[in-house]
Parts: sequence; C-alpha cells; structure tokens
Amino acid sequence: MSWLLRAFQANGIQYEEGMRWLGLDRRTGLSDSDVVKVAWALHADADEVRGRMTLLESRTGGRWVHLAGHRLCRWVAPTTMMAKLCPLCLREAGFARIDWLTRAVPACRRHSCSLVQACASCGRKIHWARPGLRICRCGRFFKPFEVGGSLEPELVAWLEWVEAVLLGDAGVARSASLRLPPLLQDMTVDGAYRMVEAFGLLERPGAPVRAVRHSSVSLSAVGAMLTRGLRRLSEVGRAEGMALQAFEDVHFPVLTELAEEPAADVDGRRAAWLLDCYRAMRPSGMRRVGSRPRRQMPLFL
Repeated sequence: MSWLLRAFQANGIQYEEGMRWLGLDRRTGLSDSDVVKVAWALHADADEVRGRMTLLESRTGGRWVHLAGHRLCRWVAPTTMMAKLCPLCLREAGFARIDWLTRAVPACRRHSCSLVQACASCGRKIHWARPGLRICRCGRFFKPFEVGGSLEPELVAWLEWVEAVLLGDAGVARSASLRLPPLLQDMTVDGAYRMVEAFGLLERPGAPVRAVRHSSVSLSAVGAMLTRGLRRLSEVGRAEGMALQAFEDVHFPVLTELAEEPAADVDGRRAAWLLDCYRAMRPSGMRRVGSRPRRQMPLFL
C-alpha cells in the first residue's frame, strides 16, 4: 500500500480518487484479481506487487489473507484502512515496511519505540487515505510520541525475526530464531504470533483479556503482551520436564483455536501437542479450562 500511495502522490492524485479510478475498495480487502489492476497502474510486475500487498484468500470466505507469500489470519494481518508507522523510518527510508501491515509488529527495533497509530498534532487515527506517506490528513508531518526509549531483548529478537521472514531473508531469520523460544522454531509468523498471544494475554491467572485482545488496544500493550508470552514460552521445555504451572497463565481458547484452525500443519501440531501435555498433567476431575459445549459459540474471549 505504501507503493501505491507514493505512486498516487507522485501523479498528484488523492488516495481515494486513485482507488475509485482503479475500482478498488481497501475496506473489504483486495483479491488476487485486483493485483493485475494495481500492477498495470504502477507499470510493475504482477508477482512483485502480489508480494507487497495483503490479499484475501477467496476460498476461505475472507478469514485468511496472503502477505509476501505467507498465509495469515485477518486478526494477525488486518485489511482495514487504519495504518501504523514509524515516522523516523519514513523520514530515513521513504517507504513503509511490510511488517507494519501485521499485528505482530507493534514497535520499531531500529529506533526502539512503539509504532505510531495516531497523529501527534491532531490526534486522529492514521489512515492509508492521506495526502502523503509522511503527512497526516491535517497537513502536518507525523512525529514519534517517544524517542530514546528501549525495547526488551525478547521483543527485539521477535521483531527482527518477523521482518526477516516476511522479507524472505532466510539467513537473518534463522539467526533471529535462535534467540526465540524453542517451541516457536519452524512455525509460521501467524502460528508463532497466536502461540505467543496464548501465553502472553493474561497478566495473571483469571485476568480479563478484552483490554488486550482488541483492535483498538495500544501498541505498547501489544508489545508488553508479546514480551510476556515470549518469556513464558522460554520456560516451557520438553514434555518430561514440563510442569502444570507452565499453563497457569495460558489463554486456552486462543491455543485451541490455533490447534483447530492453523495457517500451516506445523502450527496446529505444535498447539495440539501443548494441549495434550496439559491434559495429561491435569488432575482428574479438574474443570476443563477453555472448553465449551459442542456447537456453542464463544461469547467472550
């Protein structure tokens, strides 16, 4: 979307006007057939454009998308008009990074700060429909809310790994993965995020998750959730050395959903293995946390 926005700006066309001219609607998500229109407008190769955009997977009714050749659920890679960015990266590089399109990246590892979701000048949420890549709809340049902070080492390794995977840099991804919990090895970005989310959502046993697993949650809260989940996953070892206490802070609905609806088989097997370990260690007669009667819809996360 950064590429398309810059192309519109270079030709003096507003984002909304350009999207209407191409017959596209970002709010409903773009399909693979829309890539041809975008590639034609950009005078670019369709495969290159396809690798830079979040595209709906039509056969699954819009639940899944593809980004840079990776399959992700729309919770992990939303197809909304909202955007997040690092103003310092935009000023230095002149383009939006592909990993910003995912919920898995709440911060910038280069500048050790949370990404920005709203304009510091007017306070409005950042949309793709704006005058320029670095300019808000109010006409001001985007500015960071915090400068000179620091990120937890677990979060830095995670951000580096996600970016490398989406960019197809196998060497960097392999190096960064060595600093992640062993349970995340070989998992997809979608599966790894949902696994970390399952272990990091609860600040303490029984705590509500609505304030964290919500589309409007602050990016600093997402970063804190990722750090918690990564630390807890690092303490989970092999089955013979695993203790029931390792599951005290796990949000089982998310872990069960990952086991039942994974982006790839390896993700589902890893989640199912953890659930089997938990059931094997659970005392008989203990209430089944996270389960629900057959065919009953989950009302709350």
